[in-house]
Amino acid sequence: MNNFDERNQRDFKENTERLVKAIDKIGSSANLPATITQLSELTGMHRNAISRRQWPVIKLKEIKNRRKALQQQQSIEKKQIDPVTILEGKLDNAKRELVYWFNKNLDNEKKTMQLEQNLQRMTQARGDYENMLKQERQKTSELTKQLNIMRDLLS
Repeated sequence: MNNFDERNQRDFKENTERLVKAIDKIGSSANLPATITQLSELTGMHRNAISRRQWPVIKLKEIKNRRKALQQQQSIEKKQIDPVTILEGKLDNAKRELVYWFNKNLDNEKKTMQLEQNLQRMTQARGDYENMLKQERQKTSELTKQLNIMRDLLS
């Protein structure tokens, strides 16, 4: 064996150890995706070098399958929640909705009262302005009569 063979064997063992540690890390952490790219980032090896070794790809597939099975199991457990809990949740939602609509109703009643007050004020103001208009028309007609009398006197 020459020096290159020894060096290659040593590098192969070191890379294998890094791959094993990285695969364990991916398997234990649900936050890390089970991909060759992630394995490449954790080990510092190129993706093609990892892909050529078939066992890391197989391990990653196993991790993916375990995660899928765990998700399916959790979704089944969520579906099998106690019916009392489901009904309590629905009751809480109904309470929140009732409070929302109650407050909405109060707001609408306040707006209605304000609009009615505005209508009364406008109606009263209209009446006042109509009276003022009548008075001004009467004054105008009286002044017109006086003007006509003055014209007659001057002519």
